[in-house]
Amino acid sequence: MAVNSERTQVYSLDSAYHGHDMYLSGTAEIALAGLLANSVHYIEKLPLKLAAVSRCYRAETSNVNEERGTYRVHQFTKVEMFAITTTEQSDDMLEYIRNVQEELFSPLGIHMRVLDMPPHELGAPAYRKYDIEAWMPGRNSYGEISSCSNCTDYQSRRLHIKYKDFNIENYVHTLNGTACAIPRMLIALLETHQDPRGKINIPQVLQPFMNGKKDIVKNTKIPKLKLKK
Repeated sequence: MAVNSERTQVYSLDSAYHGHDMYLSGTAEIALAGLLANSVHYIEKLPLKLAAVSRCYRAETSNVNEERGTYRVHQFTKVEMFAITTTEQSDDMLEYIRNVQEELFSPLGIHMRVLDMPPHELGAPAYRKYDIEAWMPGRNSYGEISSCSNCTDYQSRRLHIKYKDFNIENYVHTLNGTACAIPRMLIALLETHQDPRGKINIPQVLQPFMNGKKDIVKNTKIPKLKLKK
């Protein structure tokens, strides 16, 4: 496997084994958008909302001390939301995605803030973008845990995704947002809910997924060893 990080910040696969122009995906947004390529949708069926969980691969690195460890890793699991809308629907859909993100994160007991990003912080596809940051005590600063973007017709023109309105075809608007990026969410949860004795208090909303446990403590039990000849 070769890395082409300076130009694309993604991992490219060795062409000798995998053929030419093969890369590891950095987000499920790519697959979800590709799923709708070369399609035409009736206006009555929009907005169309999709979601996917996937393994994500990023070649980007950082020399910032606060971004060491699990804050910036080369592969991680992420749940991604994706939507296509008419031109008139996309502004409201961006607010809908942001509200979904806030409803997901608020019950977790983490302190967070929402940033309406200025134009110079936007990538080429994005018309408008929100970043959601959580306070991470170990870093003594906020760290991004999620974002959502309205890309208008930047992607749909390249992928030929359209909608039909009275037999007139127009390009859809595409939007995306992170529902959960596992490593940074774990950082925010563990550091926020750790008490002075080292015990991790589990937020109530997550306890049903932890077999009813209310906290995580150091394992003091010695596992039984069974020797096999």
